[in-house]
Parts: sequence; C-alpha cells; structure tokens
Amino acid sequence: MEKYCKVLIVDDEYIMRRGIRYMMDWESQGFQVVGEASNGKEALDLMEELSPHIVFCDITMPVMDGIDFIHVAHRKYPDVQILILSGYDKFEYVRQALLNGAADYILKPTLNPEELSRILTDTVAKIPGMQLKKKSFSSLENQLERFFKDRDYELKIQEFAKRFPHSCYRILGIPLRFRDLRGKDLSQVILEKAEQYLKTYAPGTYLKFLYSPEFQCVVFNYPLKDEAKFPLIIQEMMEQLTIIHKKAFAVLGKTRKDLVDLKLDFENTQFLEAEVFYHKGICLYEIPDQVESRQDIQKFDFRRFSSVVSNAKYVEAAEMFEDYIYKAARNQIPEFKLKNQTKNLLYNLIGSVDRKIQGLEQIRYDYFAKIDEVVYVEEFLDMFQNLMKEMLECLEESTDNQDRRLKEMLEYISEHYREEMDLADLAQNFNFNYSYLSTYFNTRMGEGFSEYLNRIRISRACTQLEKGELSISVISDMVGYSDQSYFCRVFKKITGETPSAYRRGNKAVK
Repeated sequence: MEKYCKVLIVDDEYIMRRGIRYMMDWESQGFQVVGEASNGKEALDLMEELSPHIVFCDITMPVMDGIDFIHVAHRKYPDVQILILSGYDKFEYVRQALLNGAADYILKPTLNPEELSRILTDTVAKIPGMQLKKKSFSSLENQLERFFKDRDYELKIQEFAKRFPHSCYRILGIPLRFRDLRGKDLSQVILEKAEQYLKTYAPGTYLKFLYSPEFQCVVFNYPLKDEAKFPLIIQEMMEQLTIIHKKAFAVLGKTRKDLVDLKLDFENTQFLEAEVFYHKGICLYEIPDQVESRQDIQKFDFRRFSSVVSNAKYVEAAEMFEDYIYKAARNQIPEFKLKNQTKNLLYNLIGSVDRKIQGLEQIRYDYFAKIDEVVYVEEFLDMFQNLMKEMLECLEESTDNQDRRLKEMLEYISEHYREEMDLADLAQNFNFNYSYLSTYFNTRMGEGFSEYLNRIRISRACTQLEKGELSISVISDMVGYSDQSYFCRVFKKITGETPSAYRRGNKAVK
C-alpha cells in the first residue's frame, strides 16, 4: 500500500503552482506533492516517472493544453484522477474536459484550503484501495506559515531547536510580481536564483514558506558574529536578482533574539505592503526603527463623484479625482490598487463627458497604457500630473465653448419667448441630446428650462402691467400664454400676487 496519495500539479503559471502547493499541509492530510509541470507534455513525461494518483491540470497552457493532455493521459493511465483547473467558467470547457476523462472541474477563483480538502477527499474515494494515512504533525515550514497567518496559533518552539541553533533571527519577504514584457512569469527563475545564492552564501540556516501566492518568506537563523555582514549578503543577492528583473525587490525585518518575535514584523504594515513602486533605486528595504506614520485615507466618495459627473460638473469631478489619487499615493496604497483606481475613475469621468469634446477619448487611450507602464511612484505622479493638465485643458476649453453655447441659447429664448417652445425645440435647434441638455441647463442655470422660460415671460408681463395700457388677456397672449387662467396661476406662483394686484401696486406714474 502507498504511504501517501501522490499529487502532480500542472500549470504554466508558477505562482498558481506555488499557491496550490502551499495552500494546505499535504502530508498531514495523507497526500504528497511529487512534482510540478508547466505544460501537458512535461506532465506526461513526469507521470511515467512519478506515478501520481491525482493530477491538477490547467486548461490553457503552451505546447500541450489541458484538453489534449486529458485525452492522452486518461487513455494511458485510466486509474489516475485528473482535476481540471481553469479561470474560465464556460460550459464548452467543462464539457470537453469531462468527455475526455477529467474527474472534476474547478474554477481557480473559487479555490481555497477548505474547497481543496473537500475535492481531494471526494477524489480519493474514487481511487480503488486508496486509504489516506494522515500525519499527526506538520512540517516546520507549514508550522511557520500557520504561525504567521493565524493570530492564535502557538509555535512549537522545541521542534525548531535543531534546525535553528543560533541566536539571531531575521525574516525576508519577497513580493512575487515578476513578468517580462511579453507577460511571461519570471517568479520561478527569481526564486531559483535566490535559492542558489542562499545555499552558497547565507550564514546559519533558513526555512522558506509561501505567505500568499504572491509573497515568499524566508526565516533566517544565524550566529551573532554574522550580524554585521548578513544584510550585505542579502543586498548582494537582491542586486543579482535585479539583473533578471529590474523590479526585483525584498523587504527585510529587524533582528530578533526569539523566533516568535518575528511576528512583530508582520504587525508592521510596511513589511507585507512594501513595494518597489514606492522605493525607487532600492532593491532591499530594511524596516526602519521609526516607522513613518500614515494618515488613514478615507474611501473615495464614488456616490458624490457620480453625482457631480452626472450633473456635468466635470472640473469639480476632476478635482475630486486628483485630490484622492495624490492622497492615495502619499499613503502608499498597493500599486495595483492605485493604478486600478486611477483607470477606473478616469474611465468613469471621461466616459460621462459629452462625446463632442475633442481629445478626451485619445487621452484615455494613451494614459491607460502609461499607467500600466510606470515602474515607480515618482514616475506615476509625473505622468498623473500631465494627465490632469491635458484633461483639465480639454474640460476647461469645453466649458468655455459651453458658456458660449449657453449664451446663444439664452439669447434665443429672449428673442422667441412669445412662441410655443419647449426643451425638445431648444435641443433640436442647438443640436444637443435632449437628456444631456436637460441636465446641462439645470446645472448651469440652477433651474429647469420650463422654470426659466416662465420667469422670462412673467418678467416681460410685469413690464407691460406696469405700463397699464393693455388688458391682462392681451398681455397673457403677448408673452406666450394662450390660456389666461394658466397665465394667472404662473404669475402668482412666481410673484406672489395676481396680475391685477401687481398692476394696482406697480402702475407707472404718468
């Protein structure tokens, strides 16, 4: 009988393979990850050598994709249970995978430790004669991972005595966000180079664990005599890694005398959140003694922003946008959040502005690419300053144009107020969208078109009433009201009195 249920992980994304490998303590559950492959062809070669019981396999891979792999593997190894992994929730993928012999189909976004354990338990039940032999203890790496993730987990210090015999402890964190210009993941290359360097030069001993699929941790234990040279060794390692990828970066915690005290570094937000984006020219960031305090940044008021945009107050919306992004950058929110929020607000602002404004669509297109390309926050803020300058110039030029158009519309209303007129007529005459003009007029004038037209008409009526020469019915018709009773109601609503009372109180003296 096999000691463990053997598992093979097949995925072209290194981070995904690492994420699955470190998602649970496999051996404590009776499993053993015996190998990894980056495509179907590599997996077929390894299956002959490793004889896995279960294979996790991605669908979209180079050389040989998941569907072709299942087709071959199921016929060659019919007893092996193949679990398909994919980010695509499409029936055709599911159908093809299951028809070709996959045991189950799992969406990557939904995968978590609990779901993984459940799937494995269900899959083992399908393997003839397989009985899991669970271990009652965890590996040292798994213990460290759980200790740093779980606030209430107590580390079994005595189990580390042989592995960590020295007096100094220090932890290194390496964010795993390394892709080349073609999008290829270089994380595996980076970690392999780091491992090679540490084996050769690192003093004392060390253990690694994956805190998350995108954050590798290394716990070092070394003699006090090596304290001075230790950061120099790590600095040299990181400088070598920047040759592979210019954004190679790591954060180094403080020296501790006890293993459990390393958890203090995880309570410092600068350890887990430190990024090369905010540390231009630095490949190794050491947590300082005095941590710079950061203001709590309030969540962006997207409801107010949307309201301002919908009311065509574009310059005010741009100012809200600018103020928030500068605050977010100063408070060092994660790079991907800062960039995504910038693109989201830019999209919502420009996408809501009148399409007639020249240049805005091109600005959005150009700056979406520039936002992704910038490496450091200094470059980002320079780029953002240029973005705001170009966008505000467009918006302000548009505002000037709109002011001219508004003046023309008001002059038109002043000349034609006697005629039957509504907002639809005005929109048609000035080539505006009806809904846009309604919002625009209301925003710029502080009242709707109908209210404004009534005020103009009643103002002209007041002039005639003060002269006292014409009857109220004639004046009503003269200023655009064919129904005298309606004219009287509107007049009283605006002036507070009837036309007759207004005439008596304001009749011009001859």
